[in-house]
Amino acid sequence: MAFPFFGFRYELKQKVSLSFKAFWNYIPNRWYFFTFIILEILIWFFSYHIFAMIGSDLFVSHYNVNFGIDGVGEAKRVFNIAFFILIFSLINLFFLLNFRGKNVFNFMAHATGLTIILLHVLAALALMALYLTNFIA
Repeated sequence: MAFPFFGFRYELKQKVSLSFKAFWNYIPNRWYFFTFIILEILIWFFSYHIFAMIGSDLFVSHYNVNFGIDGVGEAKRVFNIAFFILIFSLINLFFLLNFRGKNVFNFMAHATGLTIILLHVLAALALMALYLTNFIA
């Protein structure tokens, strides 16, 4: 009774291995992956820096130009940005692995890589806005 489970596990392991080989053998994916790692580390560093500077004070998480402060909470809410960016980036990478062996793999590799970089740039801008809201304004 256990043999179908082990067969399924072996096939899954083999498919995942082939997907990661296809991902890693395409040279632009390596650059996108290393850029992703560096940007992710920077986003977490900036989040921690804001968290450490706020300390136990209240954290302004949203500022509306017309009405002023809309969201106030704990300082650990600054990590939500870094966490969601990490989750979305990993979803994009696993989405790309489904295109192994298809004609559109190269296009999808560039599309997902550039999307991940754009997500990190937008996260950096969001953290910059939070920094300006909490410490400058």
